[in-house]
Amino acid sequence: MTPAGQRAEITVPQLRWLNSRNRHRAEGLISLSTFNGQHGVVQVRMDLNDNDGLLNNGKIYLQADDIDMKPWFSRWLRSNTGLESADFSLAAWLTVRSGDIYAGDAWVKNGAATWSSAGQEHRLDVENLTLHGSRQGNGWQVDAQQLNLKTDGVAWPKGQISALYLPENSEFLGASQGDELRLRATKLQLERLGPIIPTFSFLTPELLERWQDIQPKGLIDQLALDIPLKQTDHTRFAAKWRDLSWDRWELLPGVNHFSGQLSGSVQRGQLTVNLQDSLLPYGEMFRAPLEISAAQGTFDWSYNPEGWALWSKGVDVKANGLWANGDFHYSQPEHGEPWLKILSGIRLYDAGQAWRYFPEPLMGKHLTDYLSEAIQAGQVDNATLTFNGNPHDFPFKKHEGQFEVWVPLRNSTFQFQPEWPALTNLDIDLDFLNDGLFMKAAHTKLGNADGNNVVANIPDYLKEKLFIDSDVSGTGKDIGDYFKDTPLKDSLGAALEELQIGGNVSGRLHLDIPLDGELVRATGGVTLNDNSLFIKPLESTIEHLSGQFTYDNGNLQSNLLTANWFGQPLNVQFSTHELTDNYTINVGLDGNWELGKITGMPDAIASKLSGSAPWKGTVDISLPHKGEPNYSIGVTTDLKSVSSHLPSPLDKKPGRSLPLAVNAKGGLKSFEMNGVLGGKDRFNSRWLLGKQLQLDRASWQMNAQKTPALPATSSLTLHLPELDGESWLELLSPDNAPKAPVQKSAKGAKKAANAAASFGFPHEVTLTTPKLDLGGQVWNDLTISSTQGSNGMNITAKGKEINGTLAMNERGPWQANIHYLYFNPQWTVADAATGGKSGQNPFANDKISFANWPAVQLRCEDCWFLGQSFRKVNADITPSGDQLALRNGMIDTGAVRLDVQGDWKQNSTGESTGLKGKLSGKDVEAATSFFGVTTPLRGAPFNIDFDLHWKSIPWKPDLKTLNGTLKTDLGKGEIVDLGGGRAGQLLRLVSFDALLRKLQLDFSDTFGKGFYFDSIRSTAWIKDGTLHTDDLLVDGLAADIAMNGSVDLVNQRLNMEAVIAPEISATVGVATAFAINPIVGAAVFAASKVLAPLWNKISLIRYHIDGTIADPKINEVLRQPRPAKEPAAP
Repeated sequence: MTPAGQRAEITVPQLRWLNSRNRHRAEGLISLSTFNGQHGVVQVRMDLNDNDGLLNNGKIYLQADDIDMKPWFSRWLRSNTGLESADFSLAAWLTVRSGDIYAGDAWVKNGAATWSSAGQEHRLDVENLTLHGSRQGNGWQVDAQQLNLKTDGVAWPKGQISALYLPENSEFLGASQGDELRLRATKLQLERLGPIIPTFSFLTPELLERWQDIQPKGLIDQLALDIPLKQTDHTRFAAKWRDLSWDRWELLPGVNHFSGQLSGSVQRGQLTVNLQDSLLPYGEMFRAPLEISAAQGTFDWSYNPEGWALWSKGVDVKANGLWANGDFHYSQPEHGEPWLKILSGIRLYDAGQAWRYFPEPLMGKHLTDYLSEAIQAGQVDNATLTFNGNPHDFPFKKHEGQFEVWVPLRNSTFQFQPEWPALTNLDIDLDFLNDGLFMKAAHTKLGNADGNNVVANIPDYLKEKLFIDSDVSGTGKDIGDYFKDTPLKDSLGAALEELQIGGNVSGRLHLDIPLDGELVRATGGVTLNDNSLFIKPLESTIEHLSGQFTYDNGNLQSNLLTANWFGQPLNVQFSTHELTDNYTINVGLDGNWELGKITGMPDAIASKLSGSAPWKGTVDISLPHKGEPNYSIGVTTDLKSVSSHLPSPLDKKPGRSLPLAVNAKGGLKSFEMNGVLGGKDRFNSRWLLGKQLQLDRASWQMNAQKTPALPATSSLTLHLPELDGESWLELLSPDNAPKAPVQKSAKGAKKAANAAASFGFPHEVTLTTPKLDLGGQVWNDLTISSTQGSNGMNITAKGKEINGTLAMNERGPWQANIHYLYFNPQWTVADAATGGKSGQNPFANDKISFANWPAVQLRCEDCWFLGQSFRKVNADITPSGDQLALRNGMIDTGAVRLDVQGDWKQNSTGESTGLKGKLSGKDVEAATSFFGVTTPLRGAPFNIDFDLHWKSIPWKPDLKTLNGTLKTDLGKGEIVDLGGGRAGQLLRLVSFDALLRKLQLDFSDTFGKGFYFDSIRSTAWIKDGTLHTDDLLVDGLAADIAMNGSVDLVNQRLNMEAVIAPEISATVGVATAFAINPIVGAAVFAASKVLAPLWNKISLIRYHIDGTIADPKINEVLRQPRPAKEPAAP
């Protein structure tokens, strides 16, 4: 029988013996054959000793080449391994003692064995392998000092191996000993053993399956195994290894870079572990392989019939962002429930890596998903893990055990829910307790708002619900901005966008967050204390708002809130409703307002109002999920208790009922507003919304039975009663407008400017009124209309007093074309110049700024001013910086024509005026008579050129600063009467009238009652208010008169010289022309050349004129008769 149990036949084909007395030597050949065939030939040599007739001591030498060893190996190999060949060339030396083989040595020169396992072919090669065997009691020990082996072509490390087989022995005293195999080895590479292990028959199928599952790799430096072959559960072992690795199998994680040592037995042992930069794949337990940078620990176990236990103290693990150190003890009684105890401290350097350590099968997928996304950053120091209970009862719903991980997370970034803003710099305590998670934070930031006493709980992992409660405080804007960055932006965020709360608010927030991705529910309450509420659709702000409101997602409900609106007390109540396809906001308002105290109303208007008016209002806003928002507004009141001293038609006495109802409906682009005042005056309007609020069209109808229709185009149609325009302009003037607050920054100034320009009117307006009191006079049956042209607005005014158009060109000067104008205000320029009552007199104000005036071209065909017809009037007025220029000025009455141009300047030195022009006409009497003025001048044509300037406004010349020149030229004429009147006053300026009266007295026979002249000419200049002339010459029929001197216009003083050369023989009554300066004041100086014609007269009289203009003094200083003519030469 072979060791494999097969029946074999040994044949000795050749044998030679050499016997001596006690020594027997032999050599020969031995062949072995079995049912399977010939297995090889062995060369044998024996050298044996004969003791007591037995060959029981000596040496045996065996040598064979390519011998088939399968019959010897089969006993140790599994039948299903498929050993295909085992051919070796070897030599052996055996020592025989007392008839038994006692020891031996073998040299396997070369050889190989091939087999199949799990469908794969394997090969073991042996070369120069030496073995030493020796009997140990009834057993054998085999030692290999150096393993010269190759598995599947890969060489083994040069290690050693020893095997001791002890057969069963029941002959010893005491307990019998069963078969036992003891193995000792060094430098075993597990990869090389992998193909061989499955062939050993003494290993259990389960052990072999696990070996195949985990595919261990690495180097075992030392291995000692004592295996009772019939009681493998009593195996004893000791091992030391390094860089060991294996694949994951079920709950056993894979590992690499695993070093350690093992000692003890199956019943009691110890494992020391050391991991360095190890990767532990754990399958479905964790979502990523555990990245262990370092781990050390010692594990002890015990195993006996009562059960088994595993425990450790001081296990230390450093992983990706994690450091844990702790103890555990697990026990599994043979009859009873298992029990696990864990106590560990944890330090987490990067909470963003916490997702790696959540055991998904224990926590559930949704909770693992939630925490993996929620915890994004932070650090943990001194976290504590405790477990005490039966692992099968986890998570201890009936509190039969305890599982708790207390995590003080600091400086963290925590996102409670996807799409919600992450909470940053958060200090929060996480308490994983049994089947729930309970979180607390003293403070957090919700955007720019503050969250205090934050509590977040997942009471039951299976229910997958997160509940968050927090006290919230901050400004209303901060809270609104926070919700706009959350999934509630279309509900609660939209509500807070339409109802914007200003100032600091406080409240309570409760969030119900499903972890399975369903919609979040937010509930809570808000307390308002002296806040503001901006109602965005109304573009209006309510101040000093106090009260409370609650919310359930987008459904808001307030109690009765108190507030202040436009400086008046107000009660507010609002609610919002989130519907399937719509979102609604409802606001109720009521108050009892004193109209004269409404904030923002001009003082001039407020001072004319007294009494209060109770009113109620509703605002209903609809925000559909699809389509544009819309709203409706209604306000009703009765102004019965109000007293109004406003101009007509808004004047009212208290006690008379005056109901007012206003309604508006619209959307984001426009709204329509209509109403009725006093039950008879009705209005209708349409407004456009955008960057600028624009009144698109409107209609006002007095004494109407129904709401008037809107105009077909963008325009205003106003049918108003009699209007006191003077009073309304005074009320609405900029001086009476509410003062804007001082802006502290350029941004504030820009905002104020934008606000001032944020309202627009239609370009087309038609206003009809039976009577308009404006500009100092009444305009009757007036219709004013405006239209938009290609280059600007065109305004037309028609009434009994006016018919004209004004083109307000955007590019170029305005053009006023007036067919007829009758303007006879109840004030005059003279009133303004003398400081009289101004009323609405524009000339009454010395400070008139023309900085923003447009350039105007005035063309009037028939103009009446102050009751006087000026007929045709032209003027081009152009402002430029600090200067107002008059060009192409012309007044042509038919009898007199004035051509004028001038400049009016305003600068830091003051006001200045300059006028230059020409006054001309064919008949001075006809010219003055056109204006209703009588004059002693008759029949003289005239031309007067002037160039004057002074330091003051145009209508109030400052005589002290008057300078300029005048040139006067009158043709033939007559002075018929030296009486009063305006013309006489002008003659009196240079005392010419007094001089003529003096001449009439002195030469009554010559001058008579009239004075005829051929011409009057003069050049005068004015210097600082004093008129000078030296060439005033009157070429009269009765006499020539020359005057020179000066007139002090400021002090009304005269200093003149007059030279009269009478013509005694002149014929009286010839019609002549007389010239006079119609502009008050002309300065004259005497010129000898001009006076030369006087020396041809009969006589010469010189006068000196002084005194005042009102009371001149004329003194004759010289009378010289005309010298006789020289006789003719012979």
